[in-house]
Amino acid sequence: MISRLFRTVAAVRGAKALHPRGTVLPGTLRRHGLHPGTGVRWVDEPGEDRVLVRFSRATGLPAPLPDVLGLALRVESPDGDPWDLLLSTTLGRRVPFPRRDARHGLHSSIAAFSSPSGRLLVGARHVGGRYLLAVAAPRGPWRPFAELHLRAGDRHDEPLTFEPVQHAVPGLAVTPGWRRLREPAYSGSRRGRR
Repeated sequence: MISRLFRTVAAVRGAKALHPRGTVLPGTLRRHGLHPGTGVRWVDEPGEDRVLVRFSRATGLPAPLPDVLGLALRVESPDGDPWDLLLSTTLGRRVPFPRRDARHGLHSSIAAFSSPSGRLLVGARHVGGRYLLAVAAPRGPWRPFAELHLRAGDRHDEPLTFEPVQHAVPGLAVTPGWRRLREPAYSGSRRGRR
């Protein structure tokens, strides 16, 4: 059912069922780490990563209409495999919420990941020309662990497909319930675009 719906929407659009168009920018993620840690090395340990960031509108409504805004992050991992995180503008931490500007409000993973220390949400907020990345237990405070700096350049889109289930950050696993929803949606959207 979910797969068929997403396949139909993608076929009609000739693009992804959700977040059909966007802007891709290169950037650098500077991680200062966390103490006490979460058990997720990428969150806990300092470091620097090259990233691609795609900003998009979930339903594809034209600006200036508000839409749920996406911030997709692709991290170039040490072994060369991508790690993908998908964040969306929310009301609170869990409810997708339309906005006009990605620099206002919170972007959240909406679903908590399974981690060695329990459930963790990932969030990002624009502060002073950069995005601060943070993690939080579902009812705990946000704990910033990194700064995302975008590089100026041509604002263009690329035919990237972000796969947070297949390309999960080690230690941040998509829970089985969300996996059951996301996998058919992603596969349906891919088949529809063909």
